[in-house]
Amino acid sequence: MAAKESKLKPGSKLGEILKTLQDYNIATYTGEDDGYDYLREGDYCITVLNPSGDEDLYIDLEEGFTLTCGEWDAHYEPYPKDYRNMMEDIRRFLEGGMYLAVVSQGEDWICSMSVNQKEPDKAFMLKQLREFLHSADCDVFIREIGKRGASVNCIFWNSEKCRTIRVRPGDLK
Repeated sequence: MAAKESKLKPGSKLGEILKTLQDYNIATYTGEDDGYDYLREGDYCITVLNPSGDEDLYIDLEEGFTLTCGEWDAHYEPYPKDYRNMMEDIRRFLEGGMYLAVVSQGEDWICSMSVNQKEPDKAFMLKQLREFLHSADCDVFIREIGKRGASVNCIFWNSEKCRTIRVRPGDLK
């Protein structure tokens, strides 16, 4: 029987995360800073400032770990494996090996997810979208996108690579 992983204290990883991000322009906040009163003592928010002035990447170290960029976020439990996965996602996103897909119909946001690709590929992204919505028990959105279509904003850290993929009715089956 495998030993159960012990929980991490996310705040204890601050130094390690800052060292990993030393080549980026970052700012660190606590609950003492304006706008960060949601942070309790020992919690932090690291902001990786996007050099293009587009969406910054926020890394919240609270009871767990949360990455946020624009309309996308991902939560990671405070365990070593989840922490390693988060650090790998940060690296991939900042180095261009992953993009964020924000799916909407008109002004209505449907979902956001990460896609592990260096360049958007519609067929791959549609497969990922279907799997993501199905695993979230949101098949109603699969049917809705199948009927009405949608747009997917593919957001890269390097904003020059960003693009929008149009999903036409019938594309998502």
